Amino acid sequence: MLKAEIVHCLPGRLRLRVAEKRGDEAALRELANGLAAHPEVASVEVRPVTGGLLVVHNLGEAWQPITRYAADRNLFAVTAPAASVSPPSIADATVAGFKVIDRRLRRATGGALDFQSAMFLTFVGFAVHQARQGHMLGPVSTLLLNAYGFLKEKGR
Repeated sequence: MLKAEIVHCLPGRLRLRVAEKRGDEAALRELANGLAAHPEVASVEVRPVTGGLLVVHNLGEAWQPITRYAADRNLFAVTAPAASVSPPSIADATVAGFKVIDRRLRRATGGALDFQSAMFLTFVGFAVHQARQGHMLGPVSTLLLNAYGFLKEKGR
């Protein structure tokens, strides 16, 4: 039977890697279709480059019924014991989310705009808006200082 590794899990999301099927989109789609038949699975995305499956489900933190379902139907067996999988910290999840935003911004703009540049422009825009409202001292200076922080961070 195939082996699947749990890469990470969050409530409602389970990311698996089937290393043996890396690059084999047809085989991964077959596994995805098998998992999608589970009544609590909302969707399964396939990542052929990594051999990954992203399972979106309605079970909250309980992902074990999905892996048992896969094993019962001879799709794959999970190699990671349940104790070794822990959700990421809030800080790690937040950083990962901002990295996704950054990648999507870069892709959408052909590399012309990234997250830090977008935040710089956002804070400058808010500062201009506050200045036009006559709120010069507090909001404008704070917003411009934050904008400068993003600009400075970009220069690293």
